[in-house]
Amino acid sequence: MVLTIPVIVGQDRRLVLDLPANTPIGPAEITLRSQLGRVGSPLTRAAARAALLAAGVLVTDLPAMSSSIPPSEDEIACLGILPVGARPSEALVDEDRGAV
Repeated sequence: MVLTIPVIVGQDRRLVLDLPANTPIGPAEITLRSQLGRVGSPLTRAAARAALLAAGVLVTDLPAMSSSIPPSEDEIACLGILPVGARPSEALVDEDRGAV
């Protein structure tokens, strides 16, 4: 049996679930899937940053390497140019997203 119960995780990050009467008794498994980033509700940079920060996995203290040399204008311009014979970006995006 698969049971989907919409919930809202509050500031205290606690959930209390009231299950339907026909829910089987015995071992079960709960999977929590965040609604952030779902189709129709795009994940913004700010929301992603907040989620990563809350999870303790956002790195915020990386210092610049002292030997770093900023790229030249020509090097930056080359980043936006596909090599000769390369498939168009649109084709790569369509391939990643699948059929619409």
